[in-house]
Amino acid sequence: MSLNLKLQFQFFENVPIRDPQLGTASQLYSDPTLSAAALINSKTLVIAVNSVTIKVNSIDNSSVLKQFNAFDDGYRITYLDIINNSYLVTVGEQTGLPAIFKVFKLDKLPKNGNSFLTKVELKNGDNTALISAISISPDLSCFTVGFTNGKIILVRGDLGRDRGAKQRMIYQDKDNEPITSLALDKDASCCFASTTSKIYLFATTGRNNGNPELILNNSSGINLNCGCMVKESNEFACFHDGNIEFYKTNGEKRSIAVDLKSIKRLFSISKDYILLVVEESNKESNLRIDDDNSSSMHRVIIIDVQNKVVALNFIMSNSVVDVLSSSDDSSEPIYLLASNGVIHRIIEKSIEDKLSIVIQKQLFQFALDIGSKQKISERKMQEIHKQFGDYLYKKGQKAEAVEQYIQCLDVVETSEVIAMFSIDGAADADVIKNLSEYIWSLIKKGKANEDHVTLLLIILIKLKDTEQVNDFLKHFTREGKYSENEITTDLDDEAYFYSNEELFDFKLILRLLDESNFKNEAYLFAKKFSKDAVTIVEVILDIVKDPWSALKYIKSLPIDDTLRALAIYSKDLLDLLPNDTNSLLITVFTGKYTPERYEYEKSRKEVERSVFDPKTIFYSYTSFMDYMNKSLSITQDSSKAKDNDQTPTYHPPKPSIVFTSFIGKPFLFVVFLEACLDSYRRYEGSMEDKQIILTTLYDIYLTLVHDDIPERQDSWKVKAKHILIESKKMLSSPNTDSSSSNSRSNNVDNSLMMLISHMNKVDMFLSYDEELDATSKDEETSIEYPLMKDESAYLINSFRCLTLTEDPNNSMRFFEKYCEKEPNLYRAALTYFVSSKHITNAIGGEEVLKSKIITPILKRRLLSMIDIVHVLSSSNAVTFGLIQDTLITHTEVLEQEIHKSQKLAESYESELKDKEEKIKSILQKTDGTTIQLKGKLCQMCETPLELPIVYFKCGHIYHQRCLNEEDYATQSAQVYKCPKCLVEFERAHKLQEAQLETSQKFDMFQMALDDAGDNGDKFKVITEFIGRGGLEFQHLNL
Repeated sequence: MSLNLKLQFQFFENVPIRDPQLGTASQLYSDPTLSAAALINSKTLVIAVNSVTIKVNSIDNSSVLKQFNAFDDGYRITYLDIINNSYLVTVGEQTGLPAIFKVFKLDKLPKNGNSFLTKVELKNGDNTALISAISISPDLSCFTVGFTNGKIILVRGDLGRDRGAKQRMIYQDKDNEPITSLALDKDASCCFASTTSKIYLFATTGRNNGNPELILNNSSGINLNCGCMVKESNEFACFHDGNIEFYKTNGEKRSIAVDLKSIKRLFSISKDYILLVVEESNKESNLRIDDDNSSSMHRVIIIDVQNKVVALNFIMSNSVVDVLSSSDDSSEPIYLLASNGVIHRIIEKSIEDKLSIVIQKQLFQFALDIGSKQKISERKMQEIHKQFGDYLYKKGQKAEAVEQYIQCLDVVETSEVIAMFSIDGAADADVIKNLSEYIWSLIKKGKANEDHVTLLLIILIKLKDTEQVNDFLKHFTREGKYSENEITTDLDDEAYFYSNEELFDFKLILRLLDESNFKNEAYLFAKKFSKDAVTIVEVILDIVKDPWSALKYIKSLPIDDTLRALAIYSKDLLDLLPNDTNSLLITVFTGKYTPERYEYEKSRKEVERSVFDPKTIFYSYTSFMDYMNKSLSITQDSSKAKDNDQTPTYHPPKPSIVFTSFIGKPFLFVVFLEACLDSYRRYEGSMEDKQIILTTLYDIYLTLVHDDIPERQDSWKVKAKHILIESKKMLSSPNTDSSSSNSRSNNVDNSLMMLISHMNKVDMFLSYDEELDATSKDEETSIEYPLMKDESAYLINSFRCLTLTEDPNNSMRFFEKYCEKEPNLYRAALTYFVSSKHITNAIGGEEVLKSKIITPILKRRLLSMIDIVHVLSSSNAVTFGLIQDTLITHTEVLEQEIHKSQKLAESYESELKDKEEKIKSILQKTDGTTIQLKGKLCQMCETPLELPIVYFKCGHIYHQRCLNEEDYATQSAQVYKCPKCLVEFERAHKLQEAQLETSQKFDMFQMALDDAGDNGDKFKVITEFIGRGGLEFQHLNL
């Protein structure tokens, strides 16, 4: 990798600080005798002047904080360093004498050089070679020193505590080449070293016999001050042959090509930045500027190692004496000490300033790279993406701009982006496609609203992009979210049908799909996103143009949806599939409909899928069923052939709902009505609805008498006559049940048939045929109420529905049948039966109301007395006498319960007193002097008593010799137990433990109360719990 010298930025700020004491007798860092310097922190500088004097200077105040002589005269301080912000390390040299290594504590700097923490003499032969490189470990456990004669000395010891040190030579160059660089790694286990011709790696532990561990570069070395340690990455960085190379302790190497020469210094600011000091000459270079004094100038360059760019570049008019920085904190500023007495403070700019500099140069990708490496906030990154997108859009790179806008959805104004691409992309398919990608990103990130989704679908449909449309169907959920996986499970989610959220303009999309001839996609959209099954029928019928599939889909719906679909589309279906549609209508309106499995088939023809021949015309329901049963037997569908005899599974709807669909189709209408009439005859539905069917069928028969061909006119007359006779018989039939049949026939009115007969000139008062009289039978109607198991709400709703029929007797029968299964029916029944005097009288008056409803409510405590009185007084249906009797009865019941409870409490209290007296008598201590021994026998050996004896509180006396010791008490006294009472004692002890266990199991007590419920005897549960010792906290030791 090479450094891009064309990309130069000012990521650092250069602030020159001139010595205010320059030219005076008390010069600070401009002192010409300055021989070494080190930085304690960003505000304090340590310098060595006058060979042996150390000064601690304040940079901000330009004052001397501390001054002392560190060495004797004749020495010259050549090295200063700060270790861990706690120690000051100094090295003094004198020709012919060993170099001296001294350590001072920063918080206790001495007044002279004799007060030091640690002192080490560095012996190097005749001591004529000067020190060229030093590296000290952070914990002062070891340091290495390199000399100009090619020798490296390793010193180990506890230098921070002055516990002695040992030194040994670890290398001696054969050619006596000077050591140009030394660098210990983090744990001081390895040391990088270099000469002018080679680069080595030494192990600082163990014996190396003067040989390096590795030779990192055997062909060339590095110059003085051109190598250092990168602490953060634990790498050795050096410059030679136009490359900055980085070495690891395992020998791995990486390099960066730099088109620079005459490097005088290399310094590691951090793992990301390397500072180079380049000597400017008259030769041309990429970084050269015209200046008459260029030969004596130094150029300071900071290289961004990660991004391979120049982070700072400026010229210094004088040479750089040293580069100073805090030893631990790389975020602190660094200082360049110039030979003219000026210190240059180099401060890294903030990330915001860096990004501003880069963005000003419109290097947005580089700004994004910097932001990601610096881990700036997500919002700031999105702002850069937005600026990058605007830049690309202005350049006409719209596809690339969309990619950037997708990355900044939180900060970009979505409407503005859509407007930009909508205007420019009016006739450009590529731009519209780019807009679709942007909206896709909004959907995937969950930031799209109804309009966005609608716009995306419009674009996809206009582009004829069926693949993207199908992807939308596969991955866009009914919750309005994007799923990476294909969706297969949310089609049965009923919650979607009850939500008010609109995902997109569904009707508009269906219309566009229809216009674009996307028939299959339109069906899939309707199937997945329509909340109304009728809409799906509309799509299949009007868009897909597949009436057979529409009819088959209707057959798969629940009865309510099927009925709604037929009410709307039965007319169109009768035009297209007359017999198949009529068959479905008959099934639905005779109560025999059951949903079938539906699979969309778009390739088969209608003729292949229909049971009926489309040209076949039926003139009666009998011929229709004969043909159907014959066709089904041919196709071996015996189960469907038996549908004609099955009992209705639901209350059939009124056939009048679809009467208008049969306009212009009299023969289909005849088949339908005859089927409905047959169902009413079989199962005795509503007489009123039956009369409507009879009236309509009578009208059609008489119409066909005039309109049909002559061959069938007589048959229509006979059928009309039979219908008229049946209607008369239904009206004149005797009522077998005065409470139910009367109310059923009261609403039946066949006066319309008289009008029809008059219009068709038919005599209304025809005599009954004898054949019909012989075959007709009076049938009693019976009410069947479907019951759903464990559905209390269904029973209550069914009762409320019955109350709307204005037949209180039916409601009473329903109540009597299901009141034991559903107690909540009592409240609903009480409210209904007292709502009016008519209803109360219809069920038998107040006596029936009291005996069947009010008394069970009080007995089962289903309602409070206040609620009962409130319901009874809500209308004028009942008298005050009923309310008074109810209150008296309730009061008497309460008094009886109170009397029983009092007697029970008294019995418990008496029993408790007996128990207490018995316990007191047992526990009462008996004076031993009153024991009667005369004439008493031992209860064990039955011999006269002789001392010593043992007397128990139970009254039994034994010789002591006849008893066995049970155990010993804490005072080591002998303990005996009565042999005769031992069994009872053990039983009492176990009972005591059981009581203690019961008192600790409160959860069992709570469960027993819950099981008792509202109708149980909770008082009995409580007394049993107390009787078992549930409230005992103290127990007697028997």
